[in-house]
Amino acid sequence: MAELQSSERLIINQLFDHSVFTSTVTPDMTHATVDAINALKRPAVQKKITSYLNDLVGMGPDNYQENLLFLLGPNQLDPDAVHVLLATLKTIINEPNLQTAEADRLVVAEKIVRQVRSEVINLGEKEIYRLITRLFVDRLGLLTPDQIDGPLPDQTEFVTEYWDVSPDFTAVAKCLVDALIAEQTPPQLTQSQQVNRELLLHRYMSPDTAPVLWPVLVANKHAIAAQWTELQRFVLECGNDYALLLDSQRQQSAAMPYVTALAVANSLGVGIPAADLNGRIHQIAQQLYPHKDISVSDVKTALNDNALIEHQQDFISPTPLVQRFAVRTDDEGDWQ
Repeated sequence: MAELQSSERLIINQLFDHSVFTSTVTPDMTHATVDAINALKRPAVQKKITSYLNDLVGMGPDNYQENLLFLLGPNQLDPDAVHVLLATLKTIINEPNLQTAEADRLVVAEKIVRQVRSEVINLGEKEIYRLITRLFVDRLGLLTPDQIDGPLPDQTEFVTEYWDVSPDFTAVAKCLVDALIAEQTPPQLTQSQQVNRELLLHRYMSPDTAPVLWPVLVANKHAIAAQWTELQRFVLECGNDYALLLDSQRQQSAAMPYVTALAVANSLGVGIPAADLNGRIHQIAQQLYPHKDISVSDVKTALNDNALIEHQQDFISPTPLVQRFAVRTDDEGDWQ
């Protein structure tokens, strides 16, 4: 396969990070991103990106009006998230001010959450707000927190939060629905594609976590490593009993769930029963941040997304990657 160009690598890496690559140019975009948007207008570039991803993981992006969607990565959607996603798409697309050509593309966050709650009755409004934020603000970038009307920050009265809706929202919504329908008929994958999916989803493999795929990785590690090297981002590190897909773009985070996840992973020793993980997270979070409320689900996400733990039946143990990190206090006593 021909070598990927910089614009093609940028698009693929953004699909890995955010699941979408949208076609509307905005003032805050870098020149490289604008160049990539223009490059994507060429059918040859679209074909090359699709071919690379198909070879790598057996799946190309969905494409609607040069808006790409790639729903494969560390942040796989559970049934509740899918329900919230679809209900949010429906609610926002039907917003009256988005049915016209008005420049105002703001929606009231509280109103959207309440309408979604009327369809997703098994979740509370706080959880729905968290899921919408994770999916549409942080991951897909289709909603942007906007101006807040209300009292000064030191007052306690209710304030109104708005979301600014991306002009590509409807196009990406169509891709999302098509992708969710396509998931019902999963593709037939080669063994190497299965290995690459495992690496993309978990960033970590071992004979214990993937006993069937481990011999495939060992036998083809140089060819598989070369596929990832093409993106000029990932390095496949293979030891005798583990493999790590190292990401040169991933920066160490100071976010509380991530720091808590590092401390939890460091505390596991040879491992603990999976049923005890929530209790361990609560214990470590209380030690690190006694006056903060740390989300257990956010810590679990950090543990899995950063390849800090491996699951073996009903047992949780740290991966070799944990040995490279330490959690300590700074000079002021804060954890980092």
